[in-house]
Amino acid sequence: MKFFLIIFFYVFLPLNILSQNLNYSQFYSSPLNLNPAMTGIGEFGRFGIIYRNQWPNIGDGLHYISSWADYNFLKSNFSFGLNFSREVESSSSLSSSTFSPSISYEVNLNYNWVLKSGIQVSHSSSNFKRKNLVFYDQLNEDGSTSQTNENFLLNDRKSFIGLAAGILAYSDKTWVGFSIFNINKPNISLIDKNSNLNRLYSFHFGYTIDNLKLSPSIHYKQYAKFRQLDVGTYFNLNPINIGIWYRGIPIDSNNYLNSLVGSLSLKIDNLRIAYSYDYNMSYLSSFSGGSHEISLIFDFHFFGTKLPPKNVRYLECPIPNF
Repeated sequence: MKFFLIIFFYVFLPLNILSQNLNYSQFYSSPLNLNPAMTGIGEFGRFGIIYRNQWPNIGDGLHYISSWADYNFLKSNFSFGLNFSREVESSSSLSSSTFSPSISYEVNLNYNWVLKSGIQVSHSSSNFKRKNLVFYDQLNEDGSTSQTNENFLLNDRKSFIGLAAGILAYSDKTWVGFSIFNINKPNISLIDKNSNLNRLYSFHFGYTIDNLKLSPSIHYKQYAKFRQLDVGTYFNLNPINIGIWYRGIPIDSNNYLNSLVGSLSLKIDNLRIAYSYDYNMSYLSSFSGGSHEISLIFDFHFFGTKLPPKNVRYLECPIPNF
């Protein structure tokens, strides 16, 4: 049993280490998890929520949810945001919650380009409910359970602070951004040793082709030796938006999570709702059940003043979700 416990903590937990920065397929629907510089790229305020159920056929699957809000104070060039994320892995009774305030500042480089920079501070708390685990020596012949003799050298909780920063430049058709998470490489170990998060690097680029109603985009990120590339496009059929993506790096030996992603979104006034499904193309496809995501984004304006059209007042970021 100790062997399986060791396997669990050295094989399974690295996946959760990566998930401290949640891996959404609709990454533009969770902008504060992607790049702090995306704080406040809407017209005024936005509120969003996104939920992901990954591999539902394996136990109860992995559950991720994030809610966020930001507001763009155009006259001051500052924007502020708050992001709350939670992830739950039912089989291992491991969960974590992260609260992340962020701030960004934008500069008009000229009439055609805007540059935004952002920083984010996050407080994360991991909770491991070891009492929910059942070991072989607890099982009695009459079907009851007793105390285990396994010796846990674990803490039930662990909290840590993370730092992130990013930049984003955009014109009326192009956007390009770069972000770094876990700048301070916090220790997240549940046992009395050091287990530091590596820095997570993310690069994202896209371009809107108006006459074809297409917005091709790429998203690349790297955590230690693990790399991921999302390549795809959005079809902007207002008010419907369709997305088709490939996730993976075919030449990478660690490419065991490659998948095809399809998404469909509908925008009604100030509300956008989207659904996406990941079809896993590796050996996991036969039993994982893929992954489902649903997101909502709502635009709001605190002050309610009648204003000229937004394309007259400021240069809009062309990311299709917004």
